[in-house]
Amino acid sequence: MGVIFVCTAITGAYFNSSLSKNSSQISSLIDEVGSLSQSNFVLREQLTSQEAVLKSIEGDFSSLETALKSGNNDEIAGIFSGILSKLSTPSDAGKMTSDDVILSSVEDSTFDILLLGTNGAHTDTIVVASINVEKEKVTLFSIPRDLYINGRRINEYYYYYGVDQLERMVSSVTGLQIDKYAKVDLSGFEEIVDEIGGVDIYVDKALYDGYYPNGQGGYDPYSIEPGQYHMDGEEALRYARSRKSTTDFDRAGRQQKVLSALRTKVTQLDSIMEMKDLTEIFQTALSTTETDVDLLDAVSYYYDYRDFDLQTGFVLTSSNYLYSKINESGAYILLPRTNNFEEIQGVISDLVN
Repeated sequence: MGVIFVCTAITGAYFNSSLSKNSSQISSLIDEVGSLSQSNFVLREQLTSQEAVLKSIEGDFSSLETALKSGNNDEIAGIFSGILSKLSTPSDAGKMTSDDVILSSVEDSTFDILLLGTNGAHTDTIVVASINVEKEKVTLFSIPRDLYINGRRINEYYYYYGVDQLERMVSSVTGLQIDKYAKVDLSGFEEIVDEIGGVDIYVDKALYDGYYPNGQGGYDPYSIEPGQYHMDGEEALRYARSRKSTTDFDRAGRQQKVLSALRTKVTQLDSIMEMKDLTEIFQTALSTTETDVDLLDAVSYYYDYRDFDLQTGFVLTSSNYLYSKINESGAYILLPRTNNFEEIQGVISDLVN
């Protein structure tokens, strides 16, 4: 047993060391495994579809036998034509291949920041802030965590491989090159909102969640009526995070509203505070955030882009460019309705440009 343990430890250490030496090899390995998973998924889709076609044809032959006995030539011709059509028409599932799912990101002229909200090792919030300097606008749009790409739901790339791999998948979906990222967990979000003195948010729809987690393994019901509110960090988090009585898509929209309110509040503070004091707020915010943006860059971005028009509200959903299904593992997933991401990339390009 001891020898096995030592051998396992040595093998694991060697494997980890080898992987850390070359990140491109990690990316290639992930893509290869993901492609195999995607191909497996596509094959299952094709087999399921073909099985349905064969069952349908089996029923047609039964009908054909009845028609032959009755001597109804028109009915016979119609059934026979239908059988030939089903045999010659490829199924929709066969259109999706692993090559279609991962598309190379195109060059873009925007500056794009990936914003992540996390709870431990999981991320449920994936937002892209795309900054177009020429048009002087910032566009926020959300990607649902259940979006299926390259054999996994997109939020699983963060859980298993980290931010770098999630950035690559977001680029494959959107066609945008992710330039920077910022990740904040639940407690960090509360602290940031409280540091700036809370945010003002207009709630347009009543919300009730009887299963809002209380952090102790239980639930605290949460509800809010339409109206104007000044929210502290805890309240803003509950408003942004609640989802049991709505959908992930609705939650994504509320999260964008909170981000917009954060920006508005910082702008208001800027008008009454010294630059030194505002910089201290940025420093505190960065201390609760994991990011590849340093303090000087954060302050610079703010002053460069603070007057840009902010556009919010766009969320990829099953009502626009995605459709939902239950995969072979019984998990809820979202897929692009065209079975690749070309349409979504075109829509996002128009949105940010």
